[in-house]
Amino acid sequence: GPALIALIESEAAQDLRLEAVSALSAQSSPDVPRVMLEQLQQQTPAIRRAMLTALIANPQRVAMLLDEIEAGKLRATELDPLQARRLAAHSDPKLRARATKLLASALPADRSKALADYREALQLKADPEHGREIFKKTCTACHRIGTLGVDVAPSIADSRTKTQEQLLIDILQPSKAIDNNYVSYSVITADGQSLVGIIAAETASSVTLKMPENKVVSLLRSEIDELRSNGISLMPDGLERGISKQDMADLISFIKNWRYIESDVPARAGK
Repeated sequence: GPALIALIESEAAQDLRLEAVSALSAQSSPDVPRVMLEQLQQQTPAIRRAMLTALIANPQRVAMLLDEIEAGKLRATELDPLQARRLAAHSDPKLRARATKLLASALPADRSKALADYREALQLKADPEHGREIFKKTCTACHRIGTLGVDVAPSIADSRTKTQEQLLIDILQPSKAIDNNYVSYSVITADGQSLVGIIAAETASSVTLKMPENKVVSLLRSEIDELRSNGISLMPDGLERGISKQDMADLISFIKNWRYIESDVPARAGK
């Protein structure tokens, strides 16, 4: 424990800090959530996301996380849409009710309203270079374009045949047309851990779950208490909550034109 905490606090390499968070989260000590909550504000986005995911995976830790939000020490909007959705759908009725109340500002808005609102972004002059930064910040936990990100969700690298309108719909309504291979599943383990990901592989005796940040967990079926399809995309609704209309225009332009940017070939106007 102390060695892992020291790595999280002072190790420069992000990959090692992520491994330390993963190893620490597997420990049952009551000090684990306390340490993570103390460290949360000082960490970079990827480490914060890993810590919050670790806290959400355990009912006792969820209660402590909600305590922090209720006390005003952590803003509800600091949880990403997937994390907020997981808490609002928690299997424990008391935690679910409490999370829904505390996270009202973080839960996604109506999809049709969001789409109508964000169509304005398609009329804005876009900067694909800034869109690259939005993609790095928002999408690389599950998507890969060029050298950025990881392959957890379906590939979006070849977007040349998609219109900007189609890309906007894909971003704001990710579950509208979903490949069955990428439907998210919730797993409750025999020791009470909660995991969400896509089924990457399965055998008669085991299931392999692939989660954001390219984290892969293999579980024996004997270790699984409950396995259920969520019927929706692993990509959460409400992505626009942290993205302005200008940012959305820039993001769509990057997804559409990244090949031209990397090869220094100018994209045609309006494409």
